[in-house]
Amino acid sequence: MSKSKIEQMAYCILANPNITARELAEKLGYSEPKSIYYWLEKAGFRGLKDFKKTVLSRSFPIPNERAETTRDRERRPTLPLYFDNDSLRQLDLKEYIMAHLGPRSFAVLISEDRYGEVAKSGDLLIIDPDGTCGQGDLLLANQDGRPAIARVYYLPDKSPIYIDVHDITHLLSPDFINGKIIFILNHSV
Repeated sequence: MSKSKIEQMAYCILANPNITARELAEKLGYSEPKSIYYWLEKAGFRGLKDFKKTVLSRSFPIPNERAETTRDRERRPTLPLYFDNDSLRQLDLKEYIMAHLGPRSFAVLISEDRYGEVAKSGDLLIIDPDGTCGQGDLLLANQDGRPAIARVYYLPDKSPIYIDVHDITHLLSPDFINGKIIFILNHSV
């Protein structure tokens, strides 16, 4: 199945929210960034910033690449998950993770150390845009065009308070919320 130019751009933005028009043009095989703006204008967007906001807020419908077939699943080895009690009952890790995610969930690979002790370069965040947040839950937000990890707190009859995990004295006013962080897979080598 062939993806439209706009869908291809959306996938690139999800993979790297800080991607520039020049980088997008290179990835899509264009010689100049103005081709990116041409396709965005044709699709009704006011520019790359507008399109990024739409994609990262998950309001842009991105279809699944393709349905996974049974044959595809058989090729990939499963990663067994064991419970820490005496029974050592085995469960498939993929099934466990999928059971805790919503249909619009996605992953973000951390590429720089700017989230304090919560997430380091190489860690993988699993985000659920439809996840319900409780007191102190972690979420991925977009602050001034950049991703930020925050803890959310609720006070009666007040707007939620978002605290930056890197600097807990800093309150955030997010442009939008990407979703609740369901899992953090820490990469350590």
